Amino acid sequence: MNLEQIYNRIWDCLAAAVREDKHPFKVMQAATVSLDGAPNVRTVLLRSAIEPQNVLTFHTDLRSPKIAELRREPRIALVGVDPVHNLQVRVSGETRILCDGQARLDAWRSSPDHDLVVYRTRLPPGTPMIHADDALDETHVPGPGEGLRHFGVVEVRPTRLDWLDLSAADRHRRALYVRRGDTWVHCWVAP
Repeated sequence: MNLEQIYNRIWDCLAAAVREDKHPFKVMQAATVSLDGAPNVRTVLLRSAIEPQNVLTFHTDLRSPKIAELRREPRIALVGVDPVHNLQVRVSGETRILCDGQARLDAWRSSPDHDLVVYRTRLPPGTPMIHADDALDETHVPGPGEGLRHFGVVEVRPTRLDWLDLSAADRHRRALYVRRGDTWVHCWVAP
C-alpha cells in the first residue's frame, strides 16, 4: 500500500469500528494530562468517525475527571490496536466537549438504553465507595431521559495520525500524517 491508500485504510478502519461492536478499534485508549500534570489513560468507545469533517467522537460522563482535564488541556491522544492483524493506529488531536446542543441530544437518543445506565448513577466516576453498588439508587426507578445532564460527547479533531503495520515479520511499516490547515502532510517513518 502507498501512503494515500494507508490514509484511506485508517479512516475505513475507524468508520468500521463505529459500525461493528467487535471491531478492534472500537475500544481505544485515550490519554490526557491529569490536573497534577501526570499522564492519565483510560478506555473510550469510538462513536463516530467522519473523515470529510476530520472528526472522531466518544461519549463520556460530564462528571468524570477527563472532562476537567480536557477543559484545562484540550489535547488528547488515542490508540487502537488490532492484535489479529498486528496493526496500531495512534491519533493525536484537539478536543471539544459538547455538554448541550442538538448533536449531544441526537447522540443520547441514538444510544441504546444499556449504554446510558452509567449516566444515571448518583455518584461521579472515580468516587470512592464502600460497596460496589453504592453508585446505584436501588429505590429509584430512572425515567428514560434521566442521566442526560451527565451525558457528554467529546469531539476529537485529529492533527496527527500514525499507522504501524507489523503484519509482515520481515517488513514492518509505519506511516505518519500531520494536519497542516485543511491538508495532511504524510511520510514514511521508521517503525
